[in-house]
Amino acid sequence: MYSLFFYITPLIGFILTLIIMPYLIRYMNSINKNGPDVFKIDTPIIPESGGIGFMIIFIFLLIIGTIASPTIVVQQRLLMTTIIITLVTIIGLIDDFKGLSAKIKPLLLIIIALPILIFQIGTPKPILPLIGPTQLTIFYWFLALFVIAIPANASNMLDVMNGVMSGSGIMILLTAFITSFIIPIDGRIITDDSIYYLRFVSLTMISVLTAFWLFNRYPAKIFAGDTGSLGVGATIGLVAIFGQIEFVMVVALLLHIMNSFSIISSLKGLRERKEIHDRPVSVKDGIITASKNPAAPITLVRLLVASSSKTEKTVINQIYSLVAYCCILAILSAFLIRQELIQL
Repeated sequence: MYSLFFYITPLIGFILTLIIMPYLIRYMNSINKNGPDVFKIDTPIIPESGGIGFMIIFIFLLIIGTIASPTIVVQQRLLMTTIIITLVTIIGLIDDFKGLSAKIKPLLLIIIALPILIFQIGTPKPILPLIGPTQLTIFYWFLALFVIAIPANASNMLDVMNGVMSGSGIMILLTAFITSFIIPIDGRIITDDSIYYLRFVSLTMISVLTAFWLFNRYPAKIFAGDTGSLGVGATIGLVAIFGQIEFVMVVALLLHIMNSFSIISSLKGLRERKEIHDRPVSVKDGIITASKNPAAPITLVRLLVASSSKTEKTVINQIYSLVAYCCILAILSAFLIRQELIQL
């Protein structure tokens, strides 16, 4: 089932992203598509929208993967993934270059997920630890409408410091890839098609995202922009539903989800950055300090510096550690799911 193409694809994605990023950095600077890196002492101006590079390569590899699919089921899932990811990338591009309302963007992401509900491509039997397969049917397809919007917006809201979005995305998708070797294939609940899809999509995104991370890590040479963060989040959501590891991915995304809901609840709704007058943190000489203003949004970064001021690099490492902890819990939940499936 696994052809030479399956193993070469991630390597191709990694190399192509490495090649394209320096050119993209120069191009974004040439058109003045850049912004300040506010957590640095000298506030350098960094090119933005770097996600365009690795997302175009990812989509290209998805198209090739669809053509080379080993089965009709895998082909259907990869075709649906290619269409959805392409539309998410277009939304990200519009948001990066023209701007979208904070309310319109998630609505568009929900609309994009409609084909999953209409064609019902997937298995409405999410597997839970200590419970096993469930039968949600109609409720499952309703929840599927949010499989793009929630992880995409959560990924976007955590893209606040050098390498945080790309680094955490790599860890979460690596968790998905590892999970594919933990959960047993029984042909009834977990099929070869689901595992092939899970391994191919997660490994392909890991490859392009790792190459991008080399340019996006501290100190960043380029930012991902909404094109990148929305694309990575949407991919995680699709891997969860088409790879049949919904619960595992929810656990891996716990920090992202907590951060996004904390921001939304503290602001009493979705807000554009320009509408937020009270900043959650302040920066002086490269030291980040939490805001004392109760009206300021409650973000993960604000919580991490609440007890004491920290440097950007320290906060980044703490976020990485928390994401890694969530991923470990996710892998442990995969082992619990394995036990339930073995006992069936």
